[in-house]
This record gives sequence, C-alpha cells and structure tokens, in this order.
Amino acid sequence: MTPLKTILTSVLCVFALVVASPLSTSAQSGMDFDEFARKIDPYFAEDLIADVRASMPQGSQYRIWGWDVGDFSGDGFYDLAMSVNILGTRKRECVVYLFVDNEGFLVNISKMPLLYVDLPLEIGVVIKDITAYVTQKRRAEDWTIRGYRFAEGSVILVDEFVSNRIESFGHETFRSYKTLETRERFLTAEGDLAFSAEYLTIPCYGRGRQVFAGFVPEVGIGAVKNVVNGAFWWQGEEDASFRARVVYDDDYLYFRIAVRDSTIITGWCDTCAADKLDIWLDVTPAQEVGGNRYISKVDRNKLVVRSSSDSGLFAFSVRIGDFADRRPSIKVKTTDELDPAQDEAVQLVRVVTAPRVDGYVVKVRVPFVLLGYEKAPIEERVLTELGCTIALYDVDNEFRIDETTVVATSPIQPLNPSTYGAIRFVPEGKWYGETANIYTDAVLNALRELGF
Repeated sequence: MTPLKTILTSVLCVFALVVASPLSTSAQSGMDFDEFARKIDPYFAEDLIADVRASMPQGSQYRIWGWDVGDFSGDGFYDLAMSVNILGTRKRECVVYLFVDNEGFLVNISKMPLLYVDLPLEIGVVIKDITAYVTQKRRAEDWTIRGYRFAEGSVILVDEFVSNRIESFGHETFRSYKTLETRERFLTAEGDLAFSAEYLTIPCYGRGRQVFAGFVPEVGIGAVKNVVNGAFWWQGEEDASFRARVVYDDDYLYFRIAVRDSTIITGWCDTCAADKLDIWLDVTPAQEVGGNRYISKVDRNKLVVRSSSDSGLFAFSVRIGDFADRRPSIKVKTTDELDPAQDEAVQLVRVVTAPRVDGYVVKVRVPFVLLGYEKAPIEERVLTELGCTIALYDVDNEFRIDETTVVATSPIQPLNPSTYGAIRFVPEGKWYGETANIYTDAVLNALRELGF
C-alpha cells in the first residue's frame, strides 16, 4: 500500500467513526480556537500559538475541524497544518492553513480554500515523511490527496493521489512531481485489479525555457526498480544509469540523455555487441476513457486495454560510435506506412554523442512531421501526453551479450502501447507540478516602489 493510500485509509476511518458515533455532536461542529490552543500547547510556546491566532479570519466566526503537528520543512522543528471552516457563508468550503517555524515565529505560508461535499471533516490534514498531506473528498467515492513541502521559501507540490470512477471501474492515479513516478490502476466493482501501469512521466518544456526551482525538468534513472532486464549483472548507478531531458520547439522534439557507464563498449562493427539507447514513442492521442493512452473503451464491465497496435509506434535506436573515427548512427522503425512528407523527414533525424568522465551524452533530434504532426502537439490549457520510453542497453563484456543490462523509464514491450512511459508537453505559462514562493508579493511590491 502506498503512503498516500495509507493516509487516505486513515482519514476515511476517522471520518466513519465520527459520523457513526452517537456522541459525535461536538466533533461534527469543530472546535473554537481556545480549545484548539489547549491541544497544540504541548508542541508550541504561547507566543507561537498567538502567531496562529493572529492569522485566523479576523472579525469572523470560524471552527477548526482538523489539524496535525509535524515537520514538513525539513528543519527539525514542529510545523502546523489545520483545516478551518468560516461560519456564516453559503460556501461549503474549508481553508487549509500551513504554518512553518521561521526564526521563532509560526509563519502562515499557505491558505488553500477547498470545497467539501457534506461535512467540513472531509477536508483533512496529515503531516508525515516531511510532507503535509491535504485530503479532499470531491464526490461520493472521489478523493484527492496532495502532498506539500516547504523549501527555500517555496511551497512545493510533491505528489498527488486521485481516486475516481470510470463507468463501473474504480480508478486510482499517483503522480510524484519530485521523482516523476506515475502509477495508475483500474479496479472492478468487487475490488479486483483489472489493469495497472507503473512508469516515469517526463515533462517536456519549450526549448530555451527557464525551469524554476521546485519544478523537475528531467528524469533520473538509477534504481534497481528501473532495471527491466539483467538485474543480476547490474552493479548500481555507476554501472548503468542516465538522466534524460526532453524539450520541443515548433518543428522538432529534442532528447538529451546523459549516461553514466563504468565500462563503455562501442563495438568493432555495426552488428557487434555494443552499448546503445532506444527511444520508443507512441504518438496515438489519449482516448476518451478517462483521458488515458492505454484504455480504448469500457464495454459494460469489461476494460479494453491497448495491448497491441498496428499504427502510431516509432522506435529510434542509437549506436553511440567510438567518439572518434566511427560516428554515431540512428535507425528509425515504425508500425506506420510513411507518406512522402514523413519519408523526407526521416532524413532530418539527427544524433550526436560525446564522451564524459563517467560515461557519455547522447542528443537526438526528431521532426514532428515524421511523427505525423505538422508542429508540436501543444494545447494552451492542458498538458498533452504521448507515450514515450527511453531505454539504455549496457554491455560490459562484448563477448557475453547475454549479460546485457536494460535500464528504462518503463517495463517496455515495444509492440504493447500499454507498457510505454510518457512525455507531457507543457505549454508556455503551464508547469508539471506546482510551486508558490511566499516572498513573491514582497519582491513585486519592492520593485514597484523602485519604479519598475
């Protein structure tokens, strides 16, 4: 069970106990600040509790429904998360307050207004693993849990768990905006697993765009769970691992893959055993069913998975050359019958490689025309997703090809689109994840005062 799923289970159990208890009248009305102050008194000095009181809605009546104390800033001091319902409004809304200990003050770093369905208790807070988790019930069986951390003056969205229903199936999605891991699964009405996928999602920003602190622009592959073949021969990150960044402009998709390899085998000929990289792309747009790439449709109680495809799949296989006389090469394979424009675009595919102290770098350029798009598939309001898996084949002994290790962003089966990872095209003004700097307003006001 994932940490976020554990947190959701705990919140649901507390909710059920409160609602079912015949003595829960006071629990269902929240608490006033004086009662709340007595509960947090063991954790905070009187002056710090006064800081919290001063941050509450002044001139309004309110009740505190949920709270937790812990450390979500990583400084070793207690922080505070609380859920507050303001009385006298028609909105079914709670405001989640996050406070951090900053040089002897409890500073309010975030206020999140969130809607509830029936009771304010449906908005919950838990602090665990240096993260403040905020739980929200959106509908009868739909929940969201978002994890936040405070670092370098910014409130950063670390991960997100979302559960909902698609037709008769339960649907759960987990996204880590720090590690870029994605997990998704469909459950039958009886709770049995109908389909699951685990992969890495690579954010794809515009070429030359500055990615600020708090957002992760590239994916790192260096754990044993990323070894999809040959784990027995894998000796760790220094043996075979990589970091990959993908960017776009109007005409091309660019890959930059920095490989860490303790023993580089370049091969003596074009067919000899050698280290190589493969990039697989599934350019078929997401289906209507929940916006998924791998679910074709739901037929009553049956889930139809895209486990095979005769179109939309592309493979780019890179041989790295010897960084001297033998230049790198790239082969293009596809399930599609290419039209004349795509045939010409094959000639525009480029690859370059260069050695590094601990490995090598591979750069690949792919024209969107080859993939069947006139230009980058960007939409202004949403993050377009295509299937993508990057795999490194590491050969440490050219005479023992069977000892090859494969490290990849998903457990790829090339002709099975449901095993591909993903890239998400991020339009200008959008981000993969969220971050908010608490000093932004102060900086802007200072610049205005200086005449900017």
